[in-house]
Amino acid sequence: MENNTKVAIVTGSASGIGEASALMLAQRGYRVAIADLRADAALATAQHFQAQGLQAMAMAIDVSDENSVARMAEAVIGKWGRIDALVNSAGLESAKPFLDIAPAEFRKVMEVNTTGTWLCCQAVLPHMVRQAGGAIVNISSIAGIRGGGMLGTAAYATSKGAVIAMTKSIAREFAKTGVRANVVAPAFTLTDFVARQLETKPAGFVDTIMASTPLARGAQPHEIAAVVAFLASDESSFVTGSVYNADGGSAM
Repeated sequence: MENNTKVAIVTGSASGIGEASALMLAQRGYRVAIADLRADAALATAQHFQAQGLQAMAMAIDVSDENSVARMAEAVIGKWGRIDALVNSAGLESAKPFLDIAPAEFRKVMEVNTTGTWLCCQAVLPHMVRQAGGAIVNISSIAGIRGGGMLGTAAYATSKGAVIAMTKSIAREFAKTGVRANVVAPAFTLTDFVARQLETKPAGFVDTIMASTPLARGAQPHEIAAVVAFLASDESSFVTGSVYNADGGSAM
C-alpha cells in the first residue's frame, strides 16, 4: 500500500455519527473499515462508499465480544497492513429513570459503551505502537460530562463518563509512543435513530432540549464527524487527552 494512505476503523459506522465520520474520513483519502453489529447494513454502507470511488471494507462486529474485536483488527491488518485511526462510535442508549434501570440493563449498557470501547482500544493499540503513531477518537456524550438528568439517561451517562476517563488514561500512558487519544462529546444529534426515538416522546420533548442549548438546535451528523475527522488527522498532532464538546454550547 502507499505510505501516504491511512487506514481507519470506525465502529457503529453503518448509520448515524459513525457513518458520517467514516464517510468524511474516506473522502479525505482514508481506507475505512465499516464495522457494525448489523452485517447487512455495514455491507450496504461500504458498497455505497465504493460506488463513490472511496475505499471501504465491511465487517460484522460485536464490540462487547473480545474475539469479535480481535478478528476485526486482524482483518484490517491483513487487508491494509496498518491502522492509523480508530473511531469508537458503536453504542447503546438507555432512557429510564435511575430507579427503573434493572441491573442487567445497566450491565448491558456498560458492556457495549464502555467495555466495547476498551476492547477496541486494546485490540488496536499494539499495532499503533509498532507504527509509532495513531489516533483514537472515542465518542462519548455531553451526558457523560453533566449527567443524565431529566432525560432519564443515568446508565448511558455513566457509561459515557467512563469513556472519558478511559481516554485520558490512554492518552497519558501512550503519549510517548506517538499515539494520541481524544474524546468527542456530542449533544442532541439528528440521526435516523434519534428521529425514530422521537416518535415515542411526548409533545414538547424536543423544545425542552432546545431550551437548554444556546444554539437552539440539534447537531447534524456531519457536524460531529468534522470534529472526529480533525482529531483523527495530523492536523491535531498536538492534541491528546482532550474532550471536545460538540454540543451547541449546552455544557457552558
